[in-house]
Amino acid sequence: MLRMSPIRLVPAVAALALMAGLAGCTKKPAAHSTPAEVISLSSSRPEALSQAEREIRAGQAKEAEARLRGWVSANPDSPYRPEAQYLLGQALFAQGDYQNAKKFHDEVIKGQGGRVLTALALFGRADCNFKLADYREASRQYHWLEQFYRDVSAVPHDELLFKLGLCCKFAGFPETADYWFDKVIELYGTGKYAEEARQNHSRLGPGKTGEPTYYSLEVASFSDEKRALAEAQAYKDKGYGEVTVREVSMFGTSYYSVHIGKYFSKNDAMRAKEDAQLAGINASIRPGWASLPR
Repeated sequence: MLRMSPIRLVPAVAALALMAGLAGCTKKPAAHSTPAEVISLSSSRPEALSQAEREIRAGQAKEAEARLRGWVSANPDSPYRPEAQYLLGQALFAQGDYQNAKKFHDEVIKGQGGRVLTALALFGRADCNFKLADYREASRQYHWLEQFYRDVSAVPHDELLFKLGLCCKFAGFPETADYWFDKVIELYGTGKYAEEARQNHSRLGPGKTGEPTYYSLEVASFSDEKRALAEAQAYKDKGYGEVTVREVSMFGTSYYSVHIGKYFSKNDAMRAKEDAQLAGINASIRPGWASLPR
């Protein structure tokens, strides 16, 4: 069963509070800073914004919206305006007004709110499109975040990858969905979104363990099958065994990834990845589901 919280404010509190204390600065918060620790840096932050956050967390999104609209109207030139617009987007999202929530997130993205706030607004906008069932657009936006904002710890990347998978699943691309679900299982195997990924995986689903029967190392990916096959042959010529090319269809476009090896335990795959890195090969562990040889 899909279980997703409607609003994301705990990481936003930490990220936004730091930015409030360092207005105009794009420095990101420390990875393990707690909200209380970061808020201590933000003595000049407008109380209206802090109060609005508390109201959204308490389920009083309508009150938060009124408070924020009043503050934005009264403070058009404040350096905290992008933060207030982001919170307005969150308040509207919590009320189910996804179209207008997107508009406020777009204003933040176009403005000068800094990298952390921009990443949160990008995530908020993608969430709005997800709720509006515009899965192709949401997928593109989640993927942009996954590619260019991996360093922003305020963005919950396990949730992001899981939602990427859901977008592909709901858009009718199960193989691509499974690709993203695999990544969630690989990277966040003990987290709640890994369990959700197993439940939504086309080859796993409810009642199955989600344990892969083998792992391989993905070493390259191409949009051209001939280039992928040539790359695979180059690895074979170097003496690597079990070199395969897998085709994945992403929204109607095929991609071809080159895989090396077949390892029947995660530890063996991790050791193989370390060996590959020592040899100068950038590899990622990929789970697979196939019948074991008799």
